[in-house]
Amino acid sequence: MRSTIVAVLTLFIASAVLAQAQWEPPNAPKDLPDTGGPARVIFAHSYFRENPDKAGLDDRLSIHVQNFSTLLKQANGNCQGIVLFLEGMPIKGDKPESCDAVLGHVRFRLLRIPDDDAAWHTLLGSPRSYARQVDVSLGSDSQFSIPSTATFRLEVIPRPQFFAFIGLLALALGVMVHLCRTTSLLRSGTHPVPSERPYSLSLFQMAFWFFLVIAAYVFMWLITDELDTITDSILALIGIGAATALGATLIDRTKTAPAPDEPGGKTRGFINDVISDPNGVSLHRFQMFVWTLVLGVIFIGSVYKGLEMPQFSATLLGLMGISSGTYLGFKVPEKQGSDTTPGVTPDAETEKPPETPPAGP
Repeated sequence: MRSTIVAVLTLFIASAVLAQAQWEPPNAPKDLPDTGGPARVIFAHSYFRENPDKAGLDDRLSIHVQNFSTLLKQANGNCQGIVLFLEGMPIKGDKPESCDAVLGHVRFRLLRIPDDDAAWHTLLGSPRSYARQVDVSLGSDSQFSIPSTATFRLEVIPRPQFFAFIGLLALALGVMVHLCRTTSLLRSGTHPVPSERPYSLSLFQMAFWFFLVIAAYVFMWLITDELDTITDSILALIGIGAATALGATLIDRTKTAPAPDEPGGKTRGFINDVISDPNGVSLHRFQMFVWTLVLGVIFIGSVYKGLEMPQFSATLLGLMGISSGTYLGFKVPEKQGSDTTPGVTPDAETEKPPETPPAGP
């Protein structure tokens, strides 16, 4: 009984696949004789009945070739030797699923093979819409493609998933901003009200890279299905941010925190807090803040353009490390709570004036 059920299911699936493979859109060219002349791609379509001109990763694409026998002969009679070309770039790792020598149809399933990452990043990078028009052709090798007049719309961003991503990203950003404003998530100090404590530059840098990397990782996975996209330089940046935050916390624990009414004891706004110390705006803090924003802009541009996280050079990472080290070095001698009273030294506060002897009668 079990073998009968398996056989029926197998037959049903095979019939469904065969029916899909035989389906053609109404505008597909028909009855083109094979004259043995030069091969030429004349049409391409997917198997979406509502949108046969659109296909994306993991979708099937049928390509119609006039004089298919010529192309097959050039590939030494091997259907698997036929190479797919998109926008003139060979997709060498994606082999045909099947070939119909009678009708001249070659069917591919659009798969992202690691060897073709560069081509797929070019095709899917810098997205300006949900789909883009792509020229498609075939070849008997990866060097030359045959003439083609066929195009199709390559789905770059799946619309429902993208809307869900934007919604979750906006929600996460809103929650993070709310927590930063109302809790001590990115703040330091000992003010009794957490929302009145000053913002910490090192904690901001750590949270900045954490949020940016997660958003970029999910965005690239949404488009390319890639999971191994975090580079060594991104790990180094995250490590620099974490080490800076840890070092700043350890330094602060060795010092007396300013009182709430002293400079540095209460927030004066995000920008003032991160670029200022108890003496006012400081160059080393401003430098670290600006470099964090600059690298963040470069990071976002690289992810959008090439759908890959950038590989920062050792020189640039060293510059970021020097900036963070300078911040920690200058943080050590920053004034403590008892040192911030202008015009009063610790000795003056603890030294008692000599007692004046009482005047005689």
